[in-house]
Amino acid sequence: MRSIARKLLIATCIAGMLWTSFAVAQTVHIGILAFRPKPEMLKQWLPLGKALKLAVPQHDFKISVYNYPELELEVAEKRLDFVLTNPAHFVLLSRRLGVAAPLATLIVEDNGAALSSFGGVIFTLAERNDLQELTDLKGKRVVTPDLGSFGGYQTQAYELAMAGVKLPRDVAVQVVGMPHDNVVNAVLQGVVDAGFVRTGLLETLAREGRLDLSRVKILNQQQVADFPLLLSTRLYPEWTFAALPHVDENISRRVAATLFQLEDDKATTRAIGIHGFATPSDYARVEELQRELRLPPFDSTPKFTLHDVWTRYYWQSVSAVSAGLVIMLLAISLFLTNRSLNAKRHILEHETRLRHGLLDALGEGVYGVDSGGHCTFINPAALRMLGFSADEVIGIEQHALFHHHRPDGSVYPGHDCPIYRSLVDGETRSGEEWYWRKDGTGFPVALTVSPNKVDGGSKGAVVVFHDITERKHNDERIRHMAQHDTLTDLPNRAMLTDRLQQALSYAKRDNQRVALMFIDLDRFKPVNDTLGHVVGDWLLKQVALRMRECVRDSDTVARVGGDEFVVLLRTIESTADAVMVAEKIRNALNKPFDLAQQSLHISCSIGLVLYPEHAKNETEMLNFADIAMYRAKQEGRDKLHVFELK
Repeated sequence: MRSIARKLLIATCIAGMLWTSFAVAQTVHIGILAFRPKPEMLKQWLPLGKALKLAVPQHDFKISVYNYPELELEVAEKRLDFVLTNPAHFVLLSRRLGVAAPLATLIVEDNGAALSSFGGVIFTLAERNDLQELTDLKGKRVVTPDLGSFGGYQTQAYELAMAGVKLPRDVAVQVVGMPHDNVVNAVLQGVVDAGFVRTGLLETLAREGRLDLSRVKILNQQQVADFPLLLSTRLYPEWTFAALPHVDENISRRVAATLFQLEDDKATTRAIGIHGFATPSDYARVEELQRELRLPPFDSTPKFTLHDVWTRYYWQSVSAVSAGLVIMLLAISLFLTNRSLNAKRHILEHETRLRHGLLDALGEGVYGVDSGGHCTFINPAALRMLGFSADEVIGIEQHALFHHHRPDGSVYPGHDCPIYRSLVDGETRSGEEWYWRKDGTGFPVALTVSPNKVDGGSKGAVVVFHDITERKHNDERIRHMAQHDTLTDLPNRAMLTDRLQQALSYAKRDNQRVALMFIDLDRFKPVNDTLGHVVGDWLLKQVALRMRECVRDSDTVARVGGDEFVVLLRTIESTADAVMVAEKIRNALNKPFDLAQQSLHISCSIGLVLYPEHAKNETEMLNFADIAMYRAKQEGRDKLHVFELK
């Protein structure tokens, strides 16, 4: 018995080796659905075959591009091993031609944004004012690349159905064939009323210089968070990468693993124009749409039983079971290793998604730099504040890009940059800095630099910052309110005292004169009591304006009470100069104040004091000016009285 078992095991191994040798000699064929011109699509996806060849060197990988009928024929004839197609077409292939469950879901990259979902766009010419809502399409003509196109027909048909517009009952549908570019050309030529294309196409044509977006208008435009493309429909999972049933499971696993790791191969993803692949999405929503619209493969009731299925695929089933047993024997030795690697990979992917999710969710800007100050990653909040795209920042020296000048426009030397200094000494730093946006405008930020220390040295740093423009404005408003009168916006007593101290200090140093006037309005109270506080407040504002016009910019007019004002003349040549300014103010306030159909008349009493003739400090200046003002009132109001020492 042992001899028989040993011979059986040897025979099984030999069969496996022969089968593996046969597999190695095979070329793996990958078919891709073309929604753009075939030469462009083929050029786009050829780097995928090279990447797979590097990851699985035992096989050659051939990339081919097909339209809908061609791709279905290749699958039916089993001339393909893997397919990349839209989700609706995948459902059709799996239902009708037995394409296996999806291996991965495509993540596209559009102008720096990683997108794992897409939808459809309904557009017309911008000047079509008769087309505003989906219901306006009733009785009109629309164009689509193909009725089997998920992003170019089915998603739009579903939205129209939800709005009560049935296709093709209510709208004439014209098929122009792939690629979707044909639809855009038909709409621009005015031969149809509206067109259906998948999301991203209009922006792509605009970037290629083949479409001016101002010429088109989007119907039923949707605004979805984190989805930057023009959109008219719900969002659905991106394209599916799936294997055909005859493909060796080991090859499928290795291809899937390569697809999941493709995100790290920036050269390949950039060449293809995608972000990478993710684990398969849930395509249940796609089936719901197809069932609702009764689209293939749900356009008719099945006419065969389970027995018919078993009978039809009997030999395929038997062959699959036999092949599975052989594969199982060969895979046992790899199972434990693969399970461990997969577990570690899942943990790593989870941690990576978690970190990326946290960075994306932060309202603060976060970016990393290497030891040379070049940006290694940056989150969306930072990009929004700076106005750059990720491609414009990654790999660029951050100081030269957005930290190069100080707020006054002077050059900011790189060696003074706190980020550079932290890279040198490994110390954490916080403070306020000035960043420059891509459009040349600057803004203040609160910044924290945290070096990454490895083996006692710095290997880079993480920078966290946020825009403090609003805080700065608030601080300035608070400071202004603390120093100014809220009604007249004149300096208040606190600011007057500060400026008087400065003026006296300079006068002592430079042997100059300073004049101070205390001004009280005459007959203001009757106006305020008779006509009300609203008129009184208006009158005080007009008084403030006239006083300002009577003095120099270097002088100060302050409001220190209800109808009391102080004028500080920072420097004067003589007493006569101060008297001249005081008389100018008195005469200005004697003129009538016109309010609607009424003229208001007031006057003022002014007390004048000079340094150093009358007072030696700010307290004496204010007190003596107040005394002089009361003398002016005692003399009959509407007077100027110069303080006299007794």
